[in-house]
Amino acid sequence: MNLHLFLIFLVGIAGIFSITAYSQTPTSIPSTNILSDSDVFVFVQTVVENPDGQLVTYLTSDKFTDLDSAALDIVINVEQSEDDPIITIDDQKFQVIQRFVRNTHDRESVTASTIMVHEQNDVLIPVARFAHDGYPTSEGDIVTSAWTFIRPID
Repeated sequence: MNLHLFLIFLVGIAGIFSITAYSQTPTSIPSTNILSDSDVFVFVQTVVENPDGQLVTYLTSDKFTDLDSAALDIVINVEQSEDDPIITIDDQKFQVIQRFVRNTHDRESVTASTIMVHEQNDVLIPVARFAHDGYPTSEGDIVTSAWTFIRPID
């Protein structure tokens, strides 16, 4: 009897995990995630590697807790280059701007958000912040954040 109840419990738990695993809606075209007050799609990928080059943490998101659309437009206009690729999706052209920020940590710490700032007149202006559960870093760990901006062009 106890084995029978245990099996029913185990099947119920497996069902809950399978529902959770498939509850996210996939998106394949950047235009489905374009920000409401901006025509730019933004996402960030953060990779933490130890001094030996082994992966410690990988995070990616297009969900930002703070986003300054006006500052974002300034950053993109400053960062754009003729070398940035142009892609076409459903007859719409998009410019893909990708920039990397790389930091080496000098002590143990925990980082609870990934932040992009823009320096203007010697003042750091917060542009975007992605809050997450955090990741630990040790002395010598290398954190690389790849910021990708995709915007429609005429």
